[in-house]
Amino acid sequence: MTDEQVLYRRALRRGVHASRTPAAAVVAALFSVLLLGVVVAAIWWLVDPDFRDRLTATTESALASLQPGTAAMVLGGLLVLVAVVLLVLAVSPGRRARRARTGDRLALLVDDGVVADAIADAVARRLGIARRHIAVTLARRGATIRVTPISGTAVDQGAVASASDDTLSRIGLDARSRVIIASEGVIA
Repeated sequence: MTDEQVLYRRALRRGVHASRTPAAAVVAALFSVLLLGVVVAAIWWLVDPDFRDRLTATTESALASLQPGTAAMVLGGLLVLVAVVLLVLAVSPGRRARRARTGDRLALLVDDGVVADAIADAVARRLGIARRHIAVTLARRGATIRVTPISGTAVDQGAVASASDDTLSRIGLDARSRVIIASEGVIA
């Protein structure tokens, strides 16, 4: 693998996958604020005996008003919720709606909307119907083409799949086409 290809792969991966930086920054900021609060409270505790008495009285009254175990359950529930959110952020794929293609001297990053429009245009040309009657959705491994025919006009499902597959192969994507033809048409 040449240096250019390594560089292309790295650049394309950054374009296709979402960054985890915002989530990490939020967690770091919250942890910093919590740590700063604990440090300030500890220093204040050591310096001001009156603060020590007020904090102790407030804590005891708050704990006395709660039923046994309630505070621990609420804190545990919040910690579990935060842990689940962080786990989902860490494990989720973080993919953007983009496709990456590479050649010998070129790297190409294409938005899924552009590919979907190309498929819809090809299907509209092949069927001879207006583009607004075709909706295309791209998933990771496939394309779903929804055709709403004009009332009284039959739509060849094979022609739709063929036009979609031709467009996908010209672009260089290995995706399966799934065709859905609406049972009710629209008035032209």
